[in-house]
Amino acid sequence: MMDQERTEATQTAKVKRTKRPRARARGIFERDGVWWICWSCNQGHIHREKVGPKSLAVTEYQKRKVAVKTQGYCLTQARRDKPTLFPVAEARYLAWARKERPRSVMFREKALKHLKARFGSKTLDAITKADVEAYLTSRRDAGAAPGTVNRERSVLSHLFSKAMTWGLVKTNPVTGSERQAEANEKPRPLTPDEEAKLFAVLPAHYKPFCTLALHTGLRLGELRHQAWRDIDLPGASLTVTRPKSGKAETIPLNATARAVLASLERTAPAIFPTLPKKLTDLFKRYVEKAKLPKEITFHCLRDTYISRLAPHVSTPTLMTLARHRDYRTTRRYVQVDGKHLRDAVECLNPEAGGTPTRTEVLTVSQVLESMTVAENVE
Repeated sequence: MMDQERTEATQTAKVKRTKRPRARARGIFERDGVWWICWSCNQGHIHREKVGPKSLAVTEYQKRKVAVKTQGYCLTQARRDKPTLFPVAEARYLAWARKERPRSVMFREKALKHLKARFGSKTLDAITKADVEAYLTSRRDAGAAPGTVNRERSVLSHLFSKAMTWGLVKTNPVTGSERQAEANEKPRPLTPDEEAKLFAVLPAHYKPFCTLALHTGLRLGELRHQAWRDIDLPGASLTVTRPKSGKAETIPLNATARAVLASLERTAPAIFPTLPKKLTDLFKRYVEKAKLPKEITFHCLRDTYISRLAPHVSTPTLMTLARHRDYRTTRRYVQVDGKHLRDAVECLNPEAGGTPTRTEVLTVSQVLESMTVAENVE
């Protein structure tokens, strides 16, 4: 009996001595096998940091709590105050552009290639206005066109604007720097002879692409993304799938453009689904092969389209067909000389085929006499 009571007492004592599960440590948690710390600062921010092993997480948590009490430490503020290298800001900027501005990513990447070569070793806050102006001067001295320099300046300025929004830098050093004066470059249309030489060296699979550019005035990026769903062959019209302006734009199709589109196979949603990415460089090779002037680019096909229309239509009609948003751009394609002006005013004469009016054809003496009468009346 006594032995049984002793056994029960021993078992009861063992149960009492059984360790209870330890309370979970405050401020640390595990996620996918990695320990994190979670703490708050005096500004009310909740901060989470990835640490690693549990023992290190406990140590780091205690350090953060001490720093908050003794120094008012805030991780958000510390990150803002930490200098950001230009390549880090560039990577974040391009990530933003790919998501929010996908159509202009290549343009930004091209500009940032030169900017990174100059500012890649600097932090954002170390780049000054003097540095920016020195860069713009060096690019101009290296032979870059004023328009190219201005576009790189715009990308750099926008990068700093976004960096200010993200709290990476406090000021924009590009502000106040001067833009380069851009020459009002004249259009460079192809002559019939140049067009014949170019098409003589173009591969057969590129000829429909270039022919459509000549007869629609579509830009390279617009042709690349043009979809079959936006083609109305019975109605002889084309709605630009991804216009540069971002607005709905529709243009009529002439017989040549309709014939080209009718000859193409519809193997994909896009009209030209297999175009190479760097078609601009490829086009330059064909220009060189045809022994044409080096200044001829793919955009010259659009210049040719507009320039050939200009003598036959009014300026408002030309502006609509070219899909220009600014009259000054269209004005570059309108050639006006003395003969144009003389022919225009002669159209007012009834015998020249103009609309008959009550206007009399006066001699010089009659005009002078009428002016004298008017002066006497006044």
